[in-house]
This record gives sequence, C-alpha cells and structure tokens, in this order.
Amino acid sequence: MMGLKESLLKYELQREIEAAKKLEKKEQYDKAIKHYTRAAAIYRRLAYNAPVEKAQTMFDRASRYENIVKYIRHRESVESLKEMSPSVQNEIIQSIIVSEKPETEWNEIGGLGEAKRTIKEAIILPFIESKPPFVKAQRTILLYGPPGTGKTLLAKAASNTLDATFFDARASSLLSKYFGESLKIIDFLFKKAKEMQPSVIFMDELDSLGVRRGADVSEATRRVVGQLLIEIDGFNTGREEKILIIAATNRPWELDEALISRFQKKIYVPLPDFEARRSIFKIHLSQAELKGVSFDKLAELTENFSGRDIANVCQEAVIRMVREENPELESLTSKQLEEYVLKYRPLVLDDFKRVIEEIEPSVKLEEIEKFEQWGKEGFFESKREEKEKLYERLADLERKKKSLEKAKEMIEKEFLQRTIEKDSFNKMLNEYEAQLIQIKAEIEEIKKELGKPPSD
Repeated sequence: MMGLKESLLKYELQREIEAAKKLEKKEQYDKAIKHYTRAAAIYRRLAYNAPVEKAQTMFDRASRYENIVKYIRHRESVESLKEMSPSVQNEIIQSIIVSEKPETEWNEIGGLGEAKRTIKEAIILPFIESKPPFVKAQRTILLYGPPGTGKTLLAKAASNTLDATFFDARASSLLSKYFGESLKIIDFLFKKAKEMQPSVIFMDELDSLGVRRGADVSEATRRVVGQLLIEIDGFNTGREEKILIIAATNRPWELDEALISRFQKKIYVPLPDFEARRSIFKIHLSQAELKGVSFDKLAELTENFSGRDIANVCQEAVIRMVREENPELESLTSKQLEEYVLKYRPLVLDDFKRVIEEIEPSVKLEEIEKFEQWGKEGFFESKREEKEKLYERLADLERKKKSLEKAKEMIEKEFLQRTIEKDSFNKMLNEYEAQLIQIKAEIEEIKKELGKPPSD
C-alpha cells in the first residue's frame, strides 16, 4: 500500500510543480507561491517515508522550492546581484539552478531507441581520455520535439550514465526579473559546472529566451542570448572539459539561428510509436495490480499520445479507482488520514478506457508535420540561402529607392528653374512617387521577414 500512496503523492507533486511554473511564467506570483509551497510540503512528506539514501535529496528539493517562494515574495526589494554579497548571490542563484545526481535509467524511458543511441554516442567521447586528436566530441546537444516526449528524462539518463552532476537551469528562470542580473546567473552556472565536473547543464524551455532576432524581446533577453552564445562557443572551441550542454525546445522554429548553429548535435524526440507506448504503459504500471489489462490494447487506444499523456492516463485511472473505493476520503481529518488504510482493487481495462475517451492527445498532427519539416536534411542550408537572396534583394531595392529619390529632387529643381512644363513635371512626379511607395512597401516586408527594425 505504501507504493500506491507514494505514487499518488508523486502525481500531486508533478501537478503542483507544473502549475507553479506556468503561473510564474505568467507573472502570477501569488498563485505560483501557493503551488511551490505545496510542492515543498509533498517533498517533505515523501522524505519522511523514503530510505535514508534518498531522504536527504528530497529534503534538499523541498528546501529549494522554499527558497524560490522566499525570493518571489521579496522580488520587489531584492536589489541588483552586483550590490549583494557573494553568499547572498550564491543562495539566490542556487535556488533557481537545481543541481543533483539523477537516478533515471535508460530502461525507465519507453521507446526513443534512436534518440537514446544518438545521445549515448554523443556523451561517451568527451569522457574517453585516450583518443586521437582529430576525434572531437560533440558536447552541445539540442533536443527538439513535441512537449511531453521525454526530453528531460533523456538528459537525466545521460547524466546518470556519466555519474555527473545535473544542473537543471530552466531558460525562463534565467530571465526572472526578481533575480537581478541574468548575466551573473549564467556566469555562475557555467563556472559551477566546471567546478563540479563531470556535469550536465540541462536548459529546458530554450525557446523562452533564444528567440529569433526579429521577435519583440527586451534588451535584457538579447544580452542573455549573447552571453549564452559566448559560453557555448567557449565549450565548442576550448579544451575538452567533462561537461555536456543539453538544451530542449518545443518550438525550434522560434530559436535564434545563431543559437541553433552553436549546437553540434540536433536530435528529434518524436511521439512514441506503438512499441514505445506499450513500453511506457509497462513502466508506469509496473507496481500496479492489473486484471485483464492488455498493454497491446492500451497502446492501440493511445495513438498520437505523448509519453506525458500516457503517464497522465495511468495516474488518472489510479486516482479514479482510489476515489471509487474510498468515497469517504475527502471528509477525513488529518489525524484520521494518518491512521487510514487505503482500500483498492486491481485496475481493469475499462478504468483506462474511460480516461482515454475523455483525454485528447496534447499534440496536434499539424504540429508533428512542422517538427518533421524543420528537422529535414538541408533545412538550415535552404533557410540560409533564402536569407542571402532576401539581403541581395533588399540591397537592390535600397539602390533603386536612392536613385528615384535623387531623380525626384532633380525634376523638382528643374521645375523651380522653369526648365520643365508643369504637366510633364506632375506626370513624372506621380510616377516616381508611385514607384517609391511600391519599393518602400517591399523593403519593409523584407525587413520584417529578416527581423530588422522598420525604417523611420
């Protein structure tokens, strides 16, 4: 029964953390605080019943979420990091950069055979000391694909394989207004990773800061992107350190092209196929009691579901079964809950069918096509060629615009000097102005596509 209670707590924990992050991103700080506080409390409850070797990790995670709450509450009074003492800087930064030793194993990730193989190949070379000088390791990896497909799990499994310290630095946290200077946070992150190597820096939500240059972003965001480019360049061109940078994005087409080019390896993490879905169900239901449940049938019913969707199906089926078997649960006091023995029954196929009928896949088919198109071989080259042609066309239009403006000035002078008839002058002036309007409109359109600021 302890396994079932722990499973329910972890389900609640996941929901609280996801809700807190979404609210924090929307700057709904008061609501985010409530969810972060609940997450910290759940971590402490899990720690009380965990084995000694795992309890400390859970207490540490609870403390980190409590630190986040603390600094959100004081965000208005927190001054620039530059004006703080080093100890306060470290405390602030460490509350958003979670470092840990992950326990995720490759066999805990259903499917994704090709992605696993590619990552394993990429992570091995930097840690082999004896190799010829011409063999260079790929130490910067970009994972892209729909949400909920296992990108974070892949990064954690890679870290676990290397027995490395895992730095979970959400890109959105690097831009949090109440944490002062983002550049100092990035600098601290990379320095700390070097100190604690072997280490893996995992940057989730990369699209929240690595946006295209034409996008409407603040100067602070641009500085952060610039600093990231410098740091990643240092890793790609400097001496080999036992450090990997793994980033993840659900919207690769929104990334700055310069940032994309810094990642030596780009790996598509797709939706799970039939065998992968079957495997994911087996993983999530490994401790559950089942009766007449076919994993093949579950995989068949969940086509186009992400790994996270399937995890949610499993958890929701368990929650509903518990609710049915324990209708009095919500009315119990905290003291009664401590002594309560949870009633349960084996899960049957209908438990899952009812949930699946109510849940829509979180990823739309048109989004899958977009990911596949983005990752096609030659996509980046074709985009560069397209951009070069646009720049050539822009230069040509600017030259024509300049010539027309000069011609317009000349006929105006001729008209003032009475060397040209009024009718001829008006006809030529109208022609020049019509051409200028057309050229200026095309120039603005090209500038918009290139992400350049509009003309004054």
